Amino acid sequence: MNKTTLAFLLVVLSSRAFCWSKQMDFNCGELAPGASQSYLENFRVGNKYVAEIRVNIQARNVGTAHTPKCHITWAVSGTSRGRSQSLFRYATDTGALISGVAFDGTSPDGTKVLLDFFSTAGDRTDHRPGVYDFLSLGYQIREVADKLTRNLPNCKYSTTLNGVTNRGEVILDVPKSMHADVGCPDQGEWLMNMRNGAITRFPAHATHETQSAR
Repeated sequence: MNKTTLAFLLVVLSSRAFCWSKQMDFNCGELAPGASQSYLENFRVGNKYVAEIRVNIQARNVGTAHTPKCHITWAVSGTSRGRSQSLFRYATDTGALISGVAFDGTSPDGTKVLLDFFSTAGDRTDHRPGVYDFLSLGYQIREVADKLTRNLPNCKYSTTLNGVTNRGEVILDVPKSMHADVGCPDQGEWLMNMRNGAITRFPAHATHETQSAR
């Protein structure tokens, strides 16, 4: 390994030292009809904009014992220099039993935080990325669902989140399908515009420096 390669690896590793993927999930189907449960998850960030992200979750089964339906309120706050402030909150309904939140890193300049408010049914996961911007003090949440995979070959592809850019675009990845040995190759990375939901190919000339540290 030459000195240039070693230096590059050290830069990449140091940029990722304070951001790693972490998540928590819960099963709303375990709640009796009308019952509710509170959850709390803290995600360490540790940059100049925020030291920690806290997600308070209130889940309530508004369905029946045979057909549970979860009404979830997510309240997100940030802590910096010992002070906490509310960033945003929103509510959603889902028929999926498993729901949760994952911290998927920050933009390279630290101004954007990416959370994934996901739900799972069987072996498929629905992603709802949420991006908070410390410069504008605003946020965007959009559902990914099959917006990307429905335009690809019918291979039961899955979509994952790979980070967020300095402009607030979410990086989506469609790896090789686990359901086929041939004919369903890796579909690469894509960018999701959080303002209008448009999805485009990740630029071929882009480098890892434009992607989120995770």
